[in-house]
Amino acid sequence: MSDERYVEQLKNYELTRRKMLGAGALAFLAACSKKISPTGSGGGGDTPSAAPTELEGELSVYNWADYVSPKTYPGFEKEFDQKITEDNYASNEDALAKLKAGAEGYDIVVPTGYMVEVMIAEGLLYPLDHAQIPNLQNVEASFLDTPFDPGNKYSVPKDFGSTGFGYRSKFVKEEMASWEDFYRLAPKYSGRYTVLDSAAECVGSALKMLGYSYNSVDPKEISEATKEMLKMKPHVKKITSSMREIMISGEAYVSLTWNGEIGYVALDAADARYVVPSEGTELWTDNWSIVAGAPHPAAAHAFINWQLQPKIQAQDTEYHYYGAVVEGEEEYLDEAIATDPGVYPTEDILSRMEYATASPEWLALRNEAWTKFKAA
Repeated sequence: MSDERYVEQLKNYELTRRKMLGAGALAFLAACSKKISPTGSGGGGDTPSAAPTELEGELSVYNWADYVSPKTYPGFEKEFDQKITEDNYASNEDALAKLKAGAEGYDIVVPTGYMVEVMIAEGLLYPLDHAQIPNLQNVEASFLDTPFDPGNKYSVPKDFGSTGFGYRSKFVKEEMASWEDFYRLAPKYSGRYTVLDSAAECVGSALKMLGYSYNSVDPKEISEATKEMLKMKPHVKKITSSMREIMISGEAYVSLTWNGEIGYVALDAADARYVVPSEGTELWTDNWSIVAGAPHPAAAHAFINWQLQPKIQAQDTEYHYYGAVVEGEEEYLDEAIATDPGVYPTEDILSRMEYATASPEWLALRNEAWTKFKAA
């Protein structure tokens, strides 16, 4: 598609009303179900000014590794005559630190929901011009207008997933189903555990095991969770967000991780199992955002809009095993993935999941717990 045709498409675009998810599905996200307008005014406040529309020829993406299909970037490059480069990070905190340190040249970053909130507060994100993202009409309503970015002024959902744990049934003979199982079995499989290099996910797991909210800011509850983490620490082989290789090799048996990571492990280790713990856990979305000072904002808007097509979303889901956020992607998905509850959780599972928040108090309590855990 030429630049001229793309601009003409935007001029002719008219947002259509989208249907809601079923009344029972995603009920816990009711507060997130309000539709946004293409002007970006859905969350209140000032409407972002229009961004440039002439594509610059280049696009630089700062992303998690292996997070788009090998077909995705080349498809956009061919259709729009643009050149994409990508750098990677291992955690939200790594991305935040690099952007805060003044890294230049990046157009797009892909933060998780709570980190979108943090980056907005730090002034690190560019206000989106919704008139250049007409494919927002394709996104399921329950993934829009979220508490971490009301009105989607700075972010557009990329995909969604859960934080749980995986295990190799070849080595772990117990059937694991809960956070209690995860923590209880650590001494038996000492030295074979990994946990994510992230305070939010680790503290959240212990809170849920104890019956508390994933987003608790009660110092007593955080203290109890920290004690559980410290009891587990001697049995942890590695703190890492990149556990695929050692899970595949059998060096690690159990990993606190995300659903898509275990889907990847299962390609080489058929006995890999992913668990959404029975006590509940985190539901998260990763999000396309444009970096403040992006050198190629028009290309960034064009890419985000292009990516929100059912066929492209399905293409990525079949590669990384995280759920698509648009309507109609099931038409293009392999049935085994479309019906996998690890990728698309059931309503019952969803009812026990929470989005992470990121208030200053929330962050401070988790960082304090995480410092103790890593130092132990």
